[in-house]
Amino acid sequence: MRQQRAFSLVELIIVITILAVLSVIMLPMLQSGFNSYFTQRNLTDANWQGRLALARIARDLRSLPSSNNISTANSTQLTFINSANTSVSYTLNGTSLQRNGLTLANGVSALTFGYYDSTGAVTALLANIGYISITLNITQNNTNSTVTTTVDLRNITS
Repeated sequence: MRQQRAFSLVELIIVITILAVLSVIMLPMLQSGFNSYFTQRNLTDANWQGRLALARIARDLRSLPSSNNISTANSTQLTFINSANTSVSYTLNGTSLQRNGLTLANGVSALTFGYYDSTGAVTALLANIGYISITLNITQNNTNSTVTTTVDLRNITS
């Protein structure tokens, strides 16, 4: 008669114990990897939203026919009449960057406009604006991203 081979109960308990110890050791490494992935994903999403919003604002500003078309130019709001004779307003409403009341980006914690003349000096006179800088600070899931650009109002005729 042939004898069957099998694991004893003691051997199984030892293997289960070793696997449990290895799992406890590996858990923090796996958790760190997952946290890094989610943080990077949030940064990428925030950066993407900010860059897309900045591209839209820059496109609108580059087609501005005259600095006389700018009606409101302060650090948190910009309103002007575009080349199609339509009023365009960029504002921050809560945490939403809005263009004429429609949301361009969510999670925006700060929107700042800066106005410069053709020499690059800061100006408060609407007629002298030659460049506009736009800075967005976007916060999503405890992750901050700041994007900024400066737009040359190249179609302005003085």
